[in-house]
Amino acid sequence: MGATYVRFRLRAAMSFEEFQEKLGEMLDELPEALLEDLNGGVIAEPGTGRDEENSGLLVLGEYHRDPHLGRLVVLYYGSFCYLYGPRRDVWLSEMRQTLRHEIRHHIEDRAGVRDLEHEDRERVRRFLEDSE
Repeated sequence: MGATYVRFRLRAAMSFEEFQEKLGEMLDELPEALLEDLNGGVIAEPGTGRDEENSGLLVLGEYHRDPHLGRLVVLYYGSFCYLYGPRRDVWLSEMRQTLRHEIRHHIEDRAGVRDLEHEDRERVRRFLEDSE
């Protein structure tokens, strides 16, 4: 039996370059004090983010504490393409929400608090239960 292959292209609401530009504009909206010690910066990644514990789930953004790269935020352009396609208004809203969510992780990390990490784990657990 042969396999059937289908090629398709997702229509993105914006190019990767515009995604980077809009992300920069959203970053400029935040008070500088919130970004203190974010020494790795905010990065737009062209690919998709995957949940390490639940490989079937896409991730829009992540906060990293890396001994070599420092503290940084990553937003995944590919995840936005896959999840939101051509809906520009949704992209902009979700980008802003995701950036602020990841900055909250940064603020909590600096304070030694892990409340948002616990909330995220609980949200994923409920999502997976509801998906069964």
